Amino acid sequence: MIFRPDRLGRLRYLGRYREISSVLVKYGFARVLDRLQLYGLRERLFSLLQKRRAGSTPSPEAGLRAALEELGPAFIKLGQLLSTRADLLPLSYVEELSRLQDRVSPFSTAEAKEILAGELRLDPAELFAFFQPEPLAAASIGQVHRAVLHSGEEVAIKIKRPGVDRLVRKDLEILEGVADFVDRNTYWGELYRFSRVAGELKEIILSELDYNNEARNAERLRRNFAGDPHVYLPRVYRDYTTRNVLTLEYREGITLNRYLEKPLADPSPEKVAEILSDAFFQQFIVDGFFHGDPHPGNLALLPEGRIFFMDFGAAGAINENSRGKFAAMARAFQSADTAGLIGELAGFAFMPPGIDRAELIRDVEKLQERYLDLPLKSIDVGEAVQDFLQLSAKHRLRFPHEFLLLARALVILEGTVARLDPQFNLAGAAAKYAPELQKGYLRFAARRLQNTWHRYQRLLERFPEDAAELMRASASGDLKVKLELTEVNSIINTVKDSGNRLGLSIILASLIIALSRNVKLSFLTWLERIPLGEIILIGAVLTGLWLIWVTLRSIKLK
Repeated sequence: MIFRPDRLGRLRYLGRYREISSVLVKYGFARVLDRLQLYGLRERLFSLLQKRRAGSTPSPEAGLRAALEELGPAFIKLGQLLSTRADLLPLSYVEELSRLQDRVSPFSTAEAKEILAGELRLDPAELFAFFQPEPLAAASIGQVHRAVLHSGEEVAIKIKRPGVDRLVRKDLEILEGVADFVDRNTYWGELYRFSRVAGELKEIILSELDYNNEARNAERLRRNFAGDPHVYLPRVYRDYTTRNVLTLEYREGITLNRYLEKPLADPSPEKVAEILSDAFFQQFIVDGFFHGDPHPGNLALLPEGRIFFMDFGAAGAINENSRGKFAAMARAFQSADTAGLIGELAGFAFMPPGIDRAELIRDVEKLQERYLDLPLKSIDVGEAVQDFLQLSAKHRLRFPHEFLLLARALVILEGTVARLDPQFNLAGAAAKYAPELQKGYLRFAARRLQNTWHRYQRLLERFPEDAAELMRASASGDLKVKLELTEVNSIINTVKDSGNRLGLSIILASLIIALSRNVKLSFLTWLERIPLGEIILIGAVLTGLWLIWVTLRSIKLK
């Protein structure tokens, strides 16, 4: 059957539903739609036409990436977020989605100036001494223009694309509707709870649509690296920033993509790799706030040799408690404490009901054995992270978004550093932050011990009052004890069933005896006028039917 929105308010999106299903069928996802019960006659005909037109279809991974790119801003953002969700998708899909291209044709300069005038309440000519008509970059959500303030300061202005909020919200509402439908009507929905995932992704995407959030991310990172001789974060111009406009300091530099094509002697690639890894581990371990997308296109080298960070839409906060849990898991993993590691996982990740803990323990032990005897300099951080995420995906463990964003950032960092210096070891670079991580773990352990003590203290404080209440209830005869012995109930039920079956057997035996006596007594002439056998037979049958009905009813009520 073809999917129809459940609520009448969503009928206005019917055309968009059909457009989405057509694009998915176009890229080879007809079978998936069919299994999700979102596939109807129209899609079947469309699928047949596509098969006739196309000689070959792309791989499922490439097809999904192409479909998301074609469907527009909300789906591109969705794909970017799913590229962090190795707990939901196989690694091949995660790698393909990380290649999503978010480059589209720019909107006109006249529209850009109109948005600026509406947001900043002044004509761009009054705001800027110079405004570059051609954008530096254009994406599905917005585009960036270079400008110069009347003070002479150069700025980069990110302007949101007209109508993108409405389009993204509409697509997110559609995704929520589909997720809810799949949850209620398919086994996959019961297994993965897509509504919950869709709600989480919606919250993240809507947050990225507000440029004030990106401005706060940039300001926080700038404060954390204030005075750092190797890293530079741009200044945010708050007077020129709104929900739909973000104005940051502009600096001329060489993007890391260009640098990788033609490295410089100063700073050397080895030095850049060291600076980049130090900057990331400081963000994660020391500051607890990190840039979530440190790919070479978002990094540049300034003339003085400092690394310049750009694009702050994806950032994550790891509070001290979460860093402590992470350190506790790392300690348990390193010491091959499988029970301790799984215990920490249970407090950090969501474990679905019905998880096979025995199999989880076996898989964790195998993973620990793989890395147990390896020296730190031999560990590939990116590979280790991916191994752990694959194990999590197998057992359907759900981690907080920030943890998955951090894992993806680590994998990206590993790849970038390997291109800069193939001999550089990220695990070895992280070792210098081990004392800070140990301090974090000790603070976390002390806080956990303190919380445990407070719980016992509250229990001791309540004990006298609870004991007195218990004694008063006992003295007044109001004390009731509910004792449920499941094994005894099972035995009683078994005895009842045996009794019912025994009664049924006796009735059937009586039926046989009555018939046999009828045969033996048939020579008595006065009994020939009384249908004794028939009467006994009818009585036995009625009693037997009644007993069968009682037995079946007792079984049904269990």
